[in-house]
Amino acid sequence: ALPPSLWSAAWSAALITGGGNALNDLCGIVEDRINKPHRPLPSGRLPISLARLLAIALFTSGLALAFPLPAPAPLVGLVAVGGLVLYNLFLKRVVLLGNLTVSALGGLVFLYGGFAVQMSKPALWPALFALVFHLGREILKDLQDCAGDRLLRGQTMPLRWGIFPTQVFITALFAFLMGLVFYPVFAGIYGHIYLFTVCLLDGLLFYVLIQLWRNTSPQALQTLSHVLKAGMVLGLAAIFLDHL
Repeated sequence: ALPPSLWSAAWSAALITGGGNALNDLCGIVEDRINKPHRPLPSGRLPISLARLLAIALFTSGLALAFPLPAPAPLVGLVAVGGLVLYNLFLKRVVLLGNLTVSALGGLVFLYGGFAVQMSKPALWPALFALVFHLGREILKDLQDCAGDRLLRGQTMPLRWGIFPTQVFITALFAFLMGLVFYPVFAGIYGHIYLFTVCLLDGLLFYVLIQLWRNTSPQALQTLSHVLKAGMVLGLAAIFLDHL
């Protein structure tokens, strides 16, 4: 029952994201040889030339699906591709700006869907939640990758500011999000199913924050990064189930 334009936007977003992931692996191969040598490119299981072709093909296919969509969705598709290229080539090692770029793209996905069906207003809250959530997770991943970033003179928040201030920053972000998710309930935007599900999400975020202050080893932080992926599913489910 979904409109064809929404299906096109969903496939377009998936393809563009795939292109961004491929480009990210290409641009981060040196760091990954230190931090994540098991990945396809640093381990040699996937040829670099094939990864380049894959990134180009995914970006091109995603944009091809974007152009027939109602305005300003095609522009959003172009901005997403441009943002991913700028991030991987230039902004990745700029303190906080790189993290903000990735987080903004995470929120832009929801606006993309809203623009595709010419209903952008309902997408604003999910977009804001995604931006804050992704920002916290991106900085946590910077903590995880400190070893490789330090050897390569990376300019991430943990290396520039230190581990303790970074922990404080992540805690402040997730604490803000844990309170913010309740506002749409008080405003009458979402109902009881959403409220129940975001309570579970807040419990998960609280667990992540406790563990963040207990152990900052790369292995522990990788586990927390995976736990936060489950938080993404909970956040999506809260909004989706509330509208059934």
